Amino acid sequence: MFILDYGLLIFSGDYMVNLNIAGSQGAQGAAGSQGAAGAQGAQGAAGSIGSDGPQGAQGAQGLQGAQGTQGVQGSQGLAGNVNVDYTYVATMGDSSVSLLLHMEGANNSTTFTDKSYSPKTVTAYGNAKISTAASKFGGSSAAFDGNGDYIEFDRGADLQFGAGDFTIEGWVNLNSLATYQSVFGGYDIGFDIQNSTTIVVGYNAMGGGFMSRTVSTISTGTWYHWAMSKTAGTFRLFWNGVQQGASAVAPTMNNTVAKWVIGKNATNNSSHHLNGYVDEVRVTKGLGRYTSNFTPSTSAFANADGSDQLSANATAVGDTIYSSDGIYACSSTSPLTWKKYASTPTTIIF
Repeated sequence: MFILDYGLLIFSGDYMVNLNIAGSQGAQGAAGSQGAAGAQGAQGAAGSIGSDGPQGAQGAQGLQGAQGTQGVQGSQGLAGNVNVDYTYVATMGDSSVSLLLHMEGANNSTTFTDKSYSPKTVTAYGNAKISTAASKFGGSSAAFDGNGDYIEFDRGADLQFGAGDFTIEGWVNLNSLATYQSVFGGYDIGFDIQNSTTIVVGYNAMGGGFMSRTVSTISTGTWYHWAMSKTAGTFRLFWNGVQQGASAVAPTMNNTVAKWVIGKNATNNSSHHLNGYVDEVRVTKGLGRYTSNFTPSTSAFANADGSDQLSANATAVGDTIYSSDGIYACSSTSPLTWKKYASTPTTIIF
């Protein structure tokens, strides 16, 4: 048997012939599944940098904000001065002096200035005035004509003595010797000239009554120093520095706030008016200055408000004095003016 590879088998007798003849193409088979992804290729080279683009147009300007409120103007500083001085003192003035009237001023003035540590307001009534016609010190005094004249001042705590010590003193010069002329008066205590040989202390609040003392003949046109002094419960009366009579026991004084006067015996009494002059009146609280005979001062008392110390230390605006009483700053030298501030000021304005 012979096999011919023609794709067709032919059988003839004992022989089979295979003739392989191609038939028509069959339908396309279904696509096979996708194969796995291949490995990533290498990164390509970087491209060249492009050229800059043109600049954009400028934006519009924003609106201006509202104006803020103006700040408060600061105080003007002092002009520089190489002479500005700073002084340190322990205290200014004398805090025990509650009233000090030098009776200084222009002729016929009705202004009476208190130079005590805590100055009082003094008011003049009637024809009471400053006069240059007579003076013990300084060129002027307080003048009273005996007809309704007097000066008056309030009593603060520093003029209320209670059981404590005190001194009341001054100078007097009479124009007449009329009966009962009051030099210093008030509810608690008063000092009168009864006649040419008698001085009297009235002390209603000290148990009531009078202390009358005989002195050498009093003359008109002459200055006399008078003083009332209490120390440790003992009261003494002095005339020209000499104690008059025996000491007296002085009970506790009432702390009345009734005003005190000079030139009559009390605010509510229209009698005992003084005809003459009064100078250099000083009231001291807590201290009986005189316990025995003494020589009256031959000069005016030092100012108790510290102004003497201020004057001595002033050379220029801005000069400053520091003390336990506060801080004093010179704001003017003509006229000399000082301003006082607390020990720890927050603002100083001249």
